[in-house]
Amino acid sequence: MHVMRTVLLVIALGAPGATTALAQTKEPPKKPQFLFVQTAQSVAFSNGILTLQGVAPVTAFFSDRPERIVGHVRNDLFLKQWSEGTNSFKDNPPNGVLSIFNQGTRPSGAIVVLSNPRVAGSDLLYDVRTLGGNLPATAAESTLFIDGGGAPCEPQFDRGDPGYPCWAQQAFANR
Repeated sequence: MHVMRTVLLVIALGAPGATTALAQTKEPPKKPQFLFVQTAQSVAFSNGILTLQGVAPVTAFFSDRPERIVGHVRNDLFLKQWSEGTNSFKDNPPNGVLSIFNQGTRPSGAIVVLSNPRVAGSDLLYDVRTLGGNLPATAAESTLFIDGGGAPCEPQFDRGDPGYPCWAQQAFANR
């Protein structure tokens, strides 16, 4: 019985250095991972250029658990952030999945690497390299899912708003 009390006391009080060992093994919090979503009335693909025609004026974004951060940013501000920061999309082009809806057929899709984004009127253009699937010359409504990972971000852009990632805070600050 005496041995059991001693063991319980050691467990309750903690062995010397136990909290130090726990603190050292605790992983730092991970930065949220983001996906970006752009929708268009139709798409066209020719000569390595994907055109989102009649694209929605904003890019939606969301993160996974536990943060569950959601929001949207105007396309011009999203594209402005494309080349800024360490590990930017310009330096490390993101993958994307284009999901295509055509009347009367099953949805189809293609996996692409996106680069050189630009706006032309109500269209958004990307240079693309196809990794899988087929991009049709034209198609109806489409959604482009962009793998943002940690998203281009510099710590000095953090404005202290936990509801938005620092790159989005910087985009809004520069309006």
